[in-house]
Amino acid sequence: MHISIFRTFYKNVMDNKRIERLLGRHNIAFEKTLTDRGSRYKISTDDEAAIRTFKQQLNSIYPQIAL
Repeated sequence: MHISIFRTFYKNVMDNKRIERLLGRHNIAFEKTLTDRGSRYKISTDDEAAIRTFKQQLNSIYPQIAL
């Protein structure tokens, strides 16, 4: 099981639904926590190839998010 945590900040990401659709497209389970500054995602999957692909696609869309 691969577990990763990343945060988005409202000044950097305007469309959290886009990130959630991308997670869903790769069959990656996630938990989302909202704060006044942004969102925190805890993602987990058994397929490390899916998480690598997700990270590459997310980095191409939002390069300011550190994974």
